[in-house]
Amino acid sequence: MIKNLGSAEQIRDEILRRVHECADLGDAFRDCSIPLPRRVDTAANGGCNWTIDGFPAVPAACLTTVRAVTAEMMREYDLR
Repeated sequence: MIKNLGSAEQIRDEILRRVHECADLGDAFRDCSIPLPRRVDTAANGGCNWTIDGFPAVPAACLTTVRAVTAEMMREYDLR
């Protein structure tokens, strides 16, 4: 599968957009933010060249969804 290329800001913004579209979260995620992805070795990260170390500003109620969306994005995007 050919991956899309995006800057750290573009990847973060797309993750946020997808999470905001999730109707299950309601207003719980309204004021949340996530950190920028950072570059990593693809061999050590399942073929993806970026990761996000953690989500300290994400409430527990949203964490599962944010992690799932991030995993989906890691399959679709490489960091430019």
